[in-house]
Amino acid sequence: MRIHTYAGGGDVQTHPDVAPGAPLRECIVVEVDELVYRVGDEAALDIEQTVFALFGEEPGHVIRHHCREIAVTVSYAGQDQKFSVHPAEHVKRLQKRAAKAFQLDAATSADLAMRLPGATTDLVASYPIGAYVPRGTCAVTVDLIHVTRPQG
Repeated sequence: MRIHTYAGGGDVQTHPDVAPGAPLRECIVVEVDELVYRVGDEAALDIEQTVFALFGEEPGHVIRHHCREIAVTVSYAGQDQKFSVHPAEHVKRLQKRAAKAFQLDAATSADLAMRLPGATTDLVASYPIGAYVPRGTCAVTVDLIHVTRPQG
C-alpha cells in the first residue's frame, strides 16, 4: 500500500510499499507534541492500527502536526479574511471558503489559486493546509490570486 505523509513546514514523504498489516506507526515518526490525522478529516488516527484498518485498499494520506487549529489569514485584492481551520483541511476547501468570504462568484473564482506571500508557485490543492505552516507556529498567511489575468 502507498502512504503519503505530510508535516508542518512542507515535509512530504511517500512510502510506496507498506504492508497492509503494518501498523501506521511503522511508516511515520511522530514527535511528542504531534497528532496524526487523515487528510480532510479532523479526527486523530490511532497509529497502532494497521494501514489496512485505517485506509482499506486505498492509498493513505496523513498529516502529522503539532497544531490542533491553525489561524489562516487570506489576502485578496488588498483585503484580508481570517479563518480558523484544522491542519488536515484541504487547501482546496480553504480556497472555496475564502472565495465565498470575499463574495466571489463562480466565474470570478474559476481561476483562483493560493500562494504563500512572495511565492511564484501555487499551493497544491489536494495537500492539507497544515503542510504549509512552519514548525513552531500555528498561523499562516496566504494570498488568493488569479492564475490567468484577462487580456485586452
